Amino acid sequence: MKKIGSVFSILVLSLAATAQQVPNAGFEDWSAEPFNKKYPQPASWHASNVEQFGLKFNFAHQEAGHTGKYAMMVQDQEVGAAGIKETSPGYFSLGHPWVYIENLFKVKYASAGTYGGIEWKYCPDTMSVWIKRTGENVMKEDFYLLYYAWCGNARGDEYKNKIETCTRVTHINEESDIRLALDGNECGTTEKVPQIAEGMWRERREYSRWTNIRVPIYYMSNETPTMMNIIFSASNYPNYRANTGLYAGNSLYVDDIQFIYSDKIQTIKIDGKVWKEFDGNTTKVQEYRLPASATAAPQRIECFRGAGSLTNAHGETARFQGRKLSSNEVTITPGVINGKPMTISVKSGDGKTTRTYLIRLTK
Repeated sequence: MKKIGSVFSILVLSLAATAQQVPNAGFEDWSAEPFNKKYPQPASWHASNVEQFGLKFNFAHQEAGHTGKYAMMVQDQEVGAAGIKETSPGYFSLGHPWVYIENLFKVKYASAGTYGGIEWKYCPDTMSVWIKRTGENVMKEDFYLLYYAWCGNARGDEYKNKIETCTRVTHINEESDIRLALDGNECGTTEKVPQIAEGMWRERREYSRWTNIRVPIYYMSNETPTMMNIIFSASNYPNYRANTGLYAGNSLYVDDIQFIYSDKIQTIKIDGKVWKEFDGNTTKVQEYRLPASATAAPQRIECFRGAGSLTNAHGETARFQGRKLSSNEVTITPGVINGKPMTISVKSGDGKTTRTYLIRLTK
């Protein structure tokens, strides 16, 4: 019975760790039903596509991986029929890419985007991604590595089109109805929800070899998310709608996605005030100086991670206040003035590591 119990405990811990990572993160499983028989589909992921008026363009490409056999590649492609051609964005997501074109003679009213994601209740601190980025026009447009998390269900009924008017189409949890601070729906969001987290990397650069990019994740509140989505784009999406500012041939290769859960503290508040001298990178004893009149150790200690700011392609900046760590993540042992140091033990979000800070209280 003891051996069975031990095996069961290991299995439970293993499943808990797995649940905090991305499904099919190494793109080895290509068992999903193909959108187009020419190209297989990676399980759990959805690539941008055009499937209207007899068109069947699928932008998922199975390529040699950074590790393992396979990686995912998407590429901006020229699509069209009846002599009408447009460059369409190459991107893929845990959510569902969508495109709306009423008919081939109203391409100027086309709109596109991504809705949905997966159920999620975790708070990673970094998204690690291995990428390559190639094409003749990589210096003319950004590529995007994007993570965002939220609570509830947002709704939008209109979305910006190619000529920057609004096309009427309804979606639940469309990306621009969630990311209101950095890519808000310019036609208005019918039902808004709180965005919890954002990790965005955009860059105009070529990466001819596999390169590891680590995307910091910032937090807007202390709430636990219920949903999250990831979008990887070879082009200006998501800051442009439909067919604006795209270059056929620009490609993005992605492999080996991993969430990193930190055991560091970024900011400490003591009795409501930020301790500016605190260094979250050291485990050496740090000194906190109290007023000469102090008679007792501080009673209210608050620890934060995920504060910072991001700027989108339009020059708009959003600031993130970070999230306060819960009592499940932080254990504080009070110290004594001019005596035993206060200890702050911090668990990483996946429970794999713990960091202990020592704070000497002096006056």
